[in-house]
Amino acid sequence: MTNVRKDLFVLIDKLVKKAPVDWMNAVCETLRSIDADASSDRIIKKLPSTNNTDLSFLVGETVRMASNTMSWEALSWALDSSFEVYQQTLASQRIELLWSGPTPVAQIPARRIDQALYDLIAAAKSEILLVTFAASKIQRLVSELVNARQRGVKIRLILEFEQSSEGQLSYDALKAFPETFVQNIEVYCWPVEKRYRNQAGRPGKLHAKLAIVDDTVLISSANLTDDAFNRNLEVGVMIQNNEFLINTKNYIGSLISCGILSRLTTMVPIVLAPNHTE
Repeated sequence: MTNVRKDLFVLIDKLVKKAPVDWMNAVCETLRSIDADASSDRIIKKLPSTNNTDLSFLVGETVRMASNTMSWEALSWALDSSFEVYQQTLASQRIELLWSGPTPVAQIPARRIDQALYDLIAAAKSEILLVTFAASKIQRLVSELVNARQRGVKIRLILEFEQSSEGQLSYDALKAFPETFVQNIEVYCWPVEKRYRNQAGRPGKLHAKLAIVDDTVLISSANLTDDAFNRNLEVGVMIQNNEFLINTKNYIGSLISCGILSRLTTMVPIVLAPNHTE
């Protein structure tokens, strides 16, 4: 593929991501109806107008570059098909608001964070990654995770610990999970020597709350605790978007590969601790 064709495809990709449906349809109809020997300048003057300067620039550049590469009819079908594929891709993506805590009077349509997480884990087929600061009293979540592991799902936990947080978390998140379960999954921590410290000398906390289950990412303010699921006011979002999924997985993977996150190879004994309150 020549550089000109590559550049043209890049322009078409940018154009279809910015274009409104009606405007793009009008552009394609104009390209199909105009004389085959029309100049690029004439084409640009005939195209439907737009108040979006970025869009106007992109379509002009696309027409000029295509003038030496393909016919106007071919360009119309290239734009038409690319736009249709992009619209189908958007339709297959999903972003959903999640919450926990008080129910608003207006009954905003949103699932609870814990229920969304249970549903994802119950349907998991290949992998589950959970990141949390705290974990406590989550019997149903643990049960769903145990069932998923028995189905052959790969499970990784990235957790905070009392020792590596230097007491900023008083109850190791790992203690919320049965020892027999922990022995069959991957557990990661953030070593204290890898953390920045504030002016008072306290190390940073592993404070992220994230779940990746197969092709879905769930990000929220909620720890994996009974309080977060049932009493706190928490909010989150569930995202099904391939580019976002890849970027999120790559970010976590890079933290592991460069040693910022370390896998625990020797598990500490799981000891029952007093009830923990966030």
